[in-house]
Amino acid sequence: MSKKLFPVILLVVFLASIVAGCGPAATAEPTTAPAAPAAPEATTAPAEPTPTIAPTIRAGTPDRLVLATTTSTQDSGLLDFILPDFEAEFNTEVDVIAVGTGQSLQLGKDGNADVVLVHARSQEDAFMADGHGVRREDVMYNDFVIVGPESDPAGIKGMASAAEAMKKIADSQSAFVSRGDKSGTHTKELSVWKAAGIEPAGDWYISAGQGMGEVLTMSAEQQAYTLSDRATYLARTKTGLALDILVEKDSTLLNPYGVIAVNPDKGSMINADLATKFIDWIISVPVQEKINGFGKEEFGQSLFVPDSTPWKEAQSSAPAASGATLKATGMVDAETTWTAEEIGAMDMMSVDYTNKDGETTTYEGVLISDLLEAAGVKTEAQTVVFVADDGFSAEMALADVMSCANCIVAVDDGGFRTVMPEQSGKLQVKGLVEMQVK
Repeated sequence: MSKKLFPVILLVVFLASIVAGCGPAATAEPTTAPAAPAAPEATTAPAEPTPTIAPTIRAGTPDRLVLATTTSTQDSGLLDFILPDFEAEFNTEVDVIAVGTGQSLQLGKDGNADVVLVHARSQEDAFMADGHGVRREDVMYNDFVIVGPESDPAGIKGMASAAEAMKKIADSQSAFVSRGDKSGTHTKELSVWKAAGIEPAGDWYISAGQGMGEVLTMSAEQQAYTLSDRATYLARTKTGLALDILVEKDSTLLNPYGVIAVNPDKGSMINADLATKFIDWIISVPVQEKINGFGKEEFGQSLFVPDSTPWKEAQSSAPAASGATLKATGMVDAETTWTAEEIGAMDMMSVDYTNKDGETTTYEGVLISDLLEAAGVKTEAQTVVFVADDGFSAEMALADVMSCANCIVAVDDGGFRTVMPEQSGKLQVKGLVEMQVK
C-alpha cells in the first residue's frame, strides 16, 4: 500500500497530545469531554482551503520516501499503477501526501517531504529560485477540461476558447465549483478567469477547498461546472460521474507535471539519496513507457503523456537507422531533403491524435511550419500538397498549415506521416515523402 497517510496523521495526534500535556500550569483534563455543539448545516462549501495535516517533526530514514504530490496523480490511479515498482526495486516504502500543488510545495519548503510531484510551472520555478529545491525534471503532461451538466445552462459546449466559455458561465451566473485550494488546477483556473477579464464572486461561485475528486462529486451533485484535469475526470466517469466534457483542447489548458528534489540543507530528515533515485527512476524510459500505457486499455487513450528528457531523446533517436527521407519542393527557396535522423534531432513535440474509431495515439514530431520555414516558402505560395509513397495526396491551404500549432511531421515505423489532430482525416497522410508548395 503506497499511500500511507495514517501513520503521518497518528504522529501528528501523538505529538499534539505531548505538547498539550507539557505546557506550564497544566490542569487536569475532565474524564468526560463536554459535548460539542451541533454544527450548523452548511449551505455552501467553505471559502478557504481545508488545513493540511502535515507532520511537524519527521525523521528521515533510508528505507522510506515522503512524496508530496497533487490529488490528480492519486485520484487518477497513476500512483497505485507505478509506485509498487519503485518500492520493490529499491526495497523501500513511499509515504504519499496527496494535496494541492501549493500545499505540496509548502511541505517541501518546511522540510516535510523529500520530493514533490506537482503541476504549476510558475510555482515550481519560484520554488527552485528560492533554493527550496535542488533538481527539477519534466515528467509528463495531460490537459485540463471544463466539465459540467449535460443540460449546459451557460451554453458553452464545443467552444474553442476556455476564457470565453468561463465568461459565459459568469455572465449567466451558472454554478461553478472551484478547487479554491491553491493547487495547480486552482492556479490554472484563476489564470483562465484572468484571461476572461473576470474576478469570480457571488453565490454562483463556490470555493470548495477540496481535492479534484471531491470537487467533481460536488459539481455533479449541484449540477455545476468545474475545471478538471482530464485524467481525474476520466477515472471518475468509471464510478458513475454524471458530468460531460464541454470545452477542451484549448492550448492554454495544457497541464505539465514536474518532479523536484527538496534541498537537503533543510535538515538531516531529508532523504536526498532516495529522492534522487526516485527522480532518476520516474524519468527513465521504462517508467515513462508505463506512464504512456496508463489508461489506454480502460479509456482508449493515455491519461498522461510522457515528457521526460530521456524519453524524448529515446523517441528522437529511435528512427535514426531508417533510410526514409522527406522533401520540400515547389515554391521554396531551395528544394530541401531531410532524413529521419535529421528530423529526430530537431525540436520535437508530442501530439495526441484520435482516429475515427476513438483510438488515441501519441506521436512525436516536428511542426510542419518549422520545416517549411527552413525550406524558405515563397511569399506568393498558396497551398501545400502532402504526397505519400503510394501516390496518395492531400492538399491544405498554406496559411492554415503555417498557423497550425499542433500540425506535425512525425516519424512513424521508420517513415514519416502528418499528424493534424484538429483537421480532416484525409490530411493524416501516412508514408509521407514529399511536401509540394504551390
